[in-house]
Amino acid sequence: MKQKWESIETYECEYKTFQKKDNKKDTRTYYVYFKKPLWVRLKVLKGRNKGSEVMDNPEKNIVRGRRGGILRGIVLTLKPDDKKVVSIRGFKVYDAGISGIYIRFLKYFEEGFEMEYLGRFEEKGHKGLKIRIKIEKPGKYWGLCEEIIWFTDDYIPYKTEGFDEKGKKVLEATFYKVYLNTKIPENLWRLQDCYNFPAKMRRL
Repeated sequence: MKQKWESIETYECEYKTFQKKDNKKDTRTYYVYFKKPLWVRLKVLKGRNKGSEVMDNPEKNIVRGRRGGILRGIVLTLKPDDKKVVSIRGFKVYDAGISGIYIRFLKYFEEGFEMEYLGRFEEKGHKGLKIRIKIEKPGKYWGLCEEIIWFTDDYIPYKTEGFDEKGKKVLEATFYKVYLNTKIPENLWRLQDCYNFPAKMRRL
């Protein structure tokens, strides 16, 4: 997993995510652009705040973005932990996409959390293995006590499922379109261009 992550400099992905906390539920579909060390730009394709765009700038430790619809002309500059750009479970913009999966999986390993191989999977043309992690520090990891991560045979995250202390599923994400080491235009990372999200995104 570490070798695969180290081989990735940029990527694009489209994925659907579900989160739940208390009585709140949130389901969205995102398109994400990523460049190391931790540049992340995403757009909400479906769900709450559809059309919204945000970009995390790790050099200045800020998030730049705007809402969709009639407010599209208003661009805000925020801190990464501002509630406007943090999910209901506390995930930040830089936690989005497959990079978030790699980073926390390697952190779980470094923490020495118990990991269990759950066997293989085959779903919608994707094949690979499933690994369950027992998270001993849920307060540090968005209140998750257990996470099951599905990796394809070439070690690309395909799906994740997270569970709280009661064993209830409170997180799910499926990365159904992933493109590694793509050429991303540099102007995509200019803050002044944040409202010009590419009109044409990759499609299978």
